[in-house]
Order: sequence, then C-alpha cells, then structure tokens
Amino acid sequence: MMNELLEWLEYIEDVRQERKVKHKLKDIIVIVLFETLENVDDWVEMEYFAHYNEEYLKRYIKLE
Repeated sequence: MMNELLEWLEYIEDVRQERKVKHKLKDIIVIVLFETLENVDDWVEMEYFAHYNEEYLKRYIKLE
C-alpha cells in the first residue's frame, strides 16, 4: 500500500518557484503524513520528528 501511495504522489504537480524550493514536495507530504499519524501538532515537534526518524523516513523517500 505504501508503494502505491508513493507512486500516486509522483502525479502531484509542484507549482512552487523552483529557485525557492529546498525540499521535494513528495518528501514533505510523506513526512507530514507520518507526523499526522503520530499526532505531531506543532512546528517544533515536526522538526524533531523528522530529524529523529530520518533513517526510517529514508526507507520511503530520498531526503536530498
């Protein structure tokens, strides 16, 4: 199921200005999805969650 979700995310058009983009939209969406499932509810917790779970997240996204 996760592979299907990741494939589906490839179809979402990223309309942000490329020169201002630091992270891929797909990566952001996946991280927010996991954070939502973990009841993360503020920016500080979101940053902590992403850093703490970086190796796990790399199973699904590249995090370039």
